[in-house]
Amino acid sequence: MASPGTGTLMEAGSQLVMQVHYNLLATGGKAAGTDQSSLRIRLAPGNAKLQPLLTNLYVAPVELPCAPGETGRLCDRDMSVWDVMRRFGQDSGFTIAGLGLLCNDGKPVPPGSTQHCDRKVREPMVVRAAAGHMHLLGKSIKLEVNPGTPKAQTLLDVPAYNFDDQGARKLAAPVSLKPGDIVRVTCTWDATLRSKLPELKPLKPRYVVWGEGTSDEMCLGVVIWTRA
Repeated sequence: MASPGTGTLMEAGSQLVMQVHYNLLATGGKAAGTDQSSLRIRLAPGNAKLQPLLTNLYVAPVELPCAPGETGRLCDRDMSVWDVMRRFGQDSGFTIAGLGLLCNDGKPVPPGSTQHCDRKVREPMVVRAAAGHMHLLGKSIKLEVNPGTPKAQTLLDVPAYNFDDQGARKLAAPVSLKPGDIVRVTCTWDATLRSKLPELKPLKPRYVVWGEGTSDEMCLGVVIWTRA
C-alpha cells in the first residue's frame, strides 16, 4: 500500500519472512493440497528519494461472552483463558492480561460485544493507509483520531467486516498527527455467528478472548505512515 514517493526500507542483508495462517477446521486438522502463496516486490535503488513507510499496530481487548442460550464449560471465562493457553502457550495468557493493563488501567475489562482502546501518538506522523484485523466473529472495526473532540477524524470505518477482505485502504488524503493525539480502535463482534458459520458450527460454545486461532478473536488496527 505505497503512495507515490514512499516505500519500505530494506537494509542490505535483510531477510524477508512470509507468515501465512492456515485454517484446517474443514480438513480435520490435516493439510489439504499445496501452498500457492507468492510475493511480488517492486525494487528501487537504495539512494532513491523515497519516504520510508512505517507501521503501527493498535490493539484492543476481546471479552466476548457466549451468545444467549449457549452453555458449556468454555462459556466460563477462566476456563476459556486456560484453553487458549493450552493451545498456544503461556504467553497467550500474558497477552490477554496485558490488554487489560494497556487499555483499562489494569482493571478487569467488562465483557461485551464491543471493545475499544485509546493510545497516544508519540511522534509526528503522516498517516497514509489503514487496515483492520479480526476473525470470523468480527462485525465492524473503526480507527479514529481524537474521538469526541472538535479535532475528531476517522482513519478507517468498516461497518460490515469481511474476514476475506483485510487489505489496507489508502486514505483519500494523508492525515497528519502530532504527539498527544489519541488513536482509538473499536471492534464489535457477533457471538451468534458461531452457530451460523460452517467453519465454527462444529465447535463448542466459548467465551471468546484474544487468541491466535480462527475460532478465537482479535481487535487490531493497522496504521501505515511516514514521518512528518
